Amino acid sequence: MNEQKNLFKELSDASESIVEHARKKYPDRLWMFEVQKVYWQSVYQAHEKGLKLILHGPNMPPELIYAFGAVPFLLDCVPTRIASSKEGVARYVDIAEKYVPSSLCGLDKTDIGAILSGDIEKPDAIIYASAPCDSTRVAYPAIADHLGVPSYCIDTPYKKDERGFAYIAEEMRGAVAFLEEVTGNKLDWNRMAEVIGHSNKAYELLGKIAELRQNIPCPLPGRLLVLNELFGAMVGSPEIIDFLEAQYKIGKEAADKKEGCLEGEEKFRIMWLQNMIWSNVGILDWLEKEYGAVVIMDAFGYQASYLINDPWNEDEVFIGLAKRMLGAPMTHGASGPVEPWMELVERAITDYKCNVSFFAGHVGCKHTWAAGKLIKDMVYNKFGMSTLTFDLDAVDRRYKGEDAIKETIKEYMDTLIESKGAK
Repeated sequence: MNEQKNLFKELSDASESIVEHARKKYPDRLWMFEVQKVYWQSVYQAHEKGLKLILHGPNMPPELIYAFGAVPFLLDCVPTRIASSKEGVARYVDIAEKYVPSSLCGLDKTDIGAILSGDIEKPDAIIYASAPCDSTRVAYPAIADHLGVPSYCIDTPYKKDERGFAYIAEEMRGAVAFLEEVTGNKLDWNRMAEVIGHSNKAYELLGKIAELRQNIPCPLPGRLLVLNELFGAMVGSPEIIDFLEAQYKIGKEAADKKEGCLEGEEKFRIMWLQNMIWSNVGILDWLEKEYGAVVIMDAFGYQASYLINDPWNEDEVFIGLAKRMLGAPMTHGASGPVEPWMELVERAITDYKCNVSFFAGHVGCKHTWAAGKLIKDMVYNKFGMSTLTFDLDAVDRRYKGEDAIKETIKEYMDTLIESKGAK
């Protein structure tokens, strides 16, 4: 039997060690690691500082939690953070599979296993949404029931339209009432307005960074798309603004000089149609070095910047948060009708001038595989690009290792290069 450990402390300590290492060896990259340190320290130290720790699922706006002076903890940050470590997610997936089907998404199996192991400190409450997938809808109620803590589900409509926005806005008001009961405090609208100001700035910066990636050559590397996923866990905090400002400054300076992120020539601009390979992020670096191929944008992280113009207008705030919720990964594309996802991919390929398309299908996202065929056909019919399709587990390396993934990509890229050379 594995010995119980304090996962929050481990991740907090590891993040601090990485920052100290970067401070000595890579001071110019310090901003990339400090944001991770801030996040995990805030989670680890929440109860020590007398703050409420609110566990939340994907697509749940952390702004609501920040507005109450509580600490938001996005549970999916655990599998995406530890997937690339030596032990990876194996410990928690194995624990979970004693109780749940192996077909459940690897992220949710890791979440469940981490909770069952006792390695994660018990939160004060849980807020989750009924999106983006069946695995989420199964996992979070089960986690809440096991922990025996108060929980609230934000019901999420199938369609992303004005009626859907209004529906979720009412659900948000219910979440506010829930948080008032959990924290024992009434919502302070001064604090809410401040948090919305932070999130507006963050959304604005994320949009500007996305625009920078449209430049040829791309001024920012593919792995930053993975790191930017902290946005969904920290939006509403001043720290995520610091991180995005540093990234934008570096990207803008490179773009103004017409410099790319590669040492050599940028030959391929990849549109990544599914979840990132959290367990093997180094594959993105390998693509850049081996083929001059940059992952310009991914369908997971590609999202609109919904700004809330008047943070003092309650109706506008809740409608704005509703739009952000339905426009966030993965609800924005891979939840609901297939048309929004097809439109998202078409816009991204056009805006970012991609000439290569990958569908790295996460086995846990079964609902995207049927839609993936429609996407693949659309990409070929509209852009004349054949999409490389392969399966993997985005967090569990035991399903398919790095060598096997590289071999699949290598065969495709070599064939692509050969065909281009023949023209």
